[in-house]
This record gives sequence, C-alpha cells and structure tokens, in this order.
Amino acid sequence: MSKVNIREHPRFNNVFISGSLENASLYTKNVVPGKQIYGEKLIMREGREYRKWNPYHSKLAAILTKNPTTNFLTKNKNCLYLGAASGTTVSHLSDVLEEGIIYAVEFAERSIRQLIQNTSERRNIIPILGDARFPVEYARNFFTEIDLIYQDVAQPNQAEIAVKNCEYYLKEEGLLILAIKSQSIDSVSKSSEVYKKEQKILEDSGLEVVESVNIHRYAANHIVLVAKNEVI
Repeated sequence: MSKVNIREHPRFNNVFISGSLENASLYTKNVVPGKQIYGEKLIMREGREYRKWNPYHSKLAAILTKNPTTNFLTKNKNCLYLGAASGTTVSHLSDVLEEGIIYAVEFAERSIRQLIQNTSERRNIIPILGDARFPVEYARNFFTEIDLIYQDVAQPNQAEIAVKNCEYYLKEEGLLILAIKSQSIDSVSKSSEVYKKEQKILEDSGLEVVESVNIHRYAANHIVLVAKNEVI
C-alpha cells in the first residue's frame, strides 16, 4: 500500500493536505502525539504524527474543503470559540494555532466536562463554562486580544450573539467566522432568506461580510459567513 503524501496547505498555515487541492483530505499536526479526540485517524510521516480532520465532524474543516479566499488561520492567532461542545474542532484549532490561545466557551455542563477531559493536555486551550448570549460574563477569563471569533451556536439569534461578542472582544481588523444553521433560526422560511437576514444584522452592526461559504454537503442547512471588524 502506498503511503499518503501529506504536505503543507498552500495557503493556510499549519494545515496539511493529501491529494489534489480541489479534493483534498485535511490533517493537523498532533500536539499531543498518540491521543485521539473523536476516533480520528492518526498517521505518522517523517517522524511527525498527523490527525485526519473530518469535514463531516467539523464545520471548520468543511469550510477549508471549499478553499475560501480569506486566510483566517495563522499559528499565532488568539481565538474566541463560541459553542465549543466536546472539543472536536477546538482540538484541531489547538494544533493549528499552536502559538495562540483558544478561549473555548460552552454552555452545557456535560459538554464542558468532556471538553476539559479531551483537551487537558493542550496548553493553548482555556475551557470556559458560559453563555455566548452574555459575553460580559466571561470577560474575566481573557488576557489577550482576540484576532478571530469562531461561532457555531444553534440559537435563534445567531447573528446577534456574534455581534455582541465582536463588540466586546474582537480587535480592529479581526475576523468573525459564523456558522449559520437556518433551521435553528426559522424552520418555515427559505434558508436563503434566513441567511440574508443574518448577513444584514452583521452588516448593520458595522461588520464587513467578506465571504460566504456553502457547506451543505457536510452540514445540512448551513452556510458560513466570514466578516471583518472594520476600523471606524
């Protein structure tokens, strides 16, 4: 059996691929060798261990398979992650943002316990039990500026939650990645109309939406908006 040729992604720092860029498999370099988070495949190449990043289990991986034009991942970014759950995507971000800090906010107590268990050996993750609707309540946990906010919260007011957190934490020229699940907002209206309304909420707040990424193949009724915190 031939070995998988794992190489650096041509655009995203600390993300690795095999196969063609148009149909790539994704990997991150495991900062805790030998440990899996969700049963992902581990591969050794040239003395380094890589974790296969499954886009069906991680919306961020799904975004990357679509080759977005915005370069939002570099190894020294500090990230506020809203809706961290048990840590699947957070753990891959930990591999990628190896010189940054990830503030991982989760509301469910059971999920935060799993998150802590899954990421206890990862020094760049700070698990926070908190409600993303009330960002001021977890302000005491921060000791760096926030370059990137990633939000995957299945709430009716997803855009409003993102705006509040951006107003509190996102630095000028910082980026927001908002995964929008239309069925959580309005199960009656067309998804396209729901997405337009959510985008307008972001734009009315002063955020510049720079990209929209359709990830329906991996997550039904989801699109992702990438927005920049404009300098006023």
